[in-house]
Amino acid sequence: MQLRSRYSETDKMGVVYHSRYLEYFEVMRTEFIREAGLPYAEMEQNGVMLPVANVEIRYKSPILYDELMDGRLLIFDVPGVKLVTCYDIRPVGSARPAVLGKVELVFVDMKSRRPIRAPELFLKKFNDYAALA
Repeated sequence: MQLRSRYSETDKMGVVYHSRYLEYFEVMRTEFIREAGLPYAEMEQNGVMLPVANVEIRYKSPILYDELMDGRLLIFDVPGVKLVTCYDIRPVGSARPAVLGKVELVFVDMKSRRPIRAPELFLKKFNDYAALA
């Protein structure tokens, strides 16, 4: 998906502030899950939460104010208890990533707050979406 850095996301040097990439990752992840046919709101209605358990970010080069970015979300493994998402954000037209990231989320039962395996409906939607790609 494409993103554009906004003035409020940059520091005094006109560079996107490091923590903003977590927000970009969340936007990309939310849109991916929605596009796959199972939005977060629906998962929560079914008693499942997906909190973040771990984050890794590698900053390679700065993204500047008002810069258009291409963002890719990659998933290499079928979700089990965890959904591991990887990110590549780069300026439009660039062959080199500006930021690489990895976010591990855990499927959690809303009532017990305990980890659970990915719901069958999520796995079906995930597999159906992956087959189209």
